[in-house]
Amino acid sequence: MRKLVFFILVMIFIAAIYGCAGTGGLGSISRTNQLMPGMPSDQIRNAWGNPSHTQFIANKWVWKYYLHEYGKGWVPCYLVFGKETQRLEEWYASEDEYMQQQTLWLQAFPPTQRHEVYIKQKK
Repeated sequence: MRKLVFFILVMIFIAAIYGCAGTGGLGSISRTNQLMPGMPSDQIRNAWGNPSHTQFIANKWVWKYYLHEYGKGWVPCYLVFGKETQRLEEWYASEDEYMQQQTLWLQAFPPTQRHEVYIKQKK
């Protein structure tokens, strides 16, 4: 009976992880497949929620999201809207920014040190 309960709990845990981080889960980079040029910003906000950041650049509204790509992690994704129309004009994932984040993350860890230990054995 305990094995069955344990097995069920493990399966629920795996399903929860796959559902959140898999190719179709919430926050997934595959959500960009739902985007179409000309979509109103309200429709995207209703489907995706509030962006992490917004900014106004060169007469465009730019929304930033972090979307999960399976086997990779959280990738910054930008959606660009016209100022007057508030409609989606373009979107892209920033691979350069992703790589910068990964580099900074790796630099946060101390370097690996090698220690040699000599053991003297009696014969």
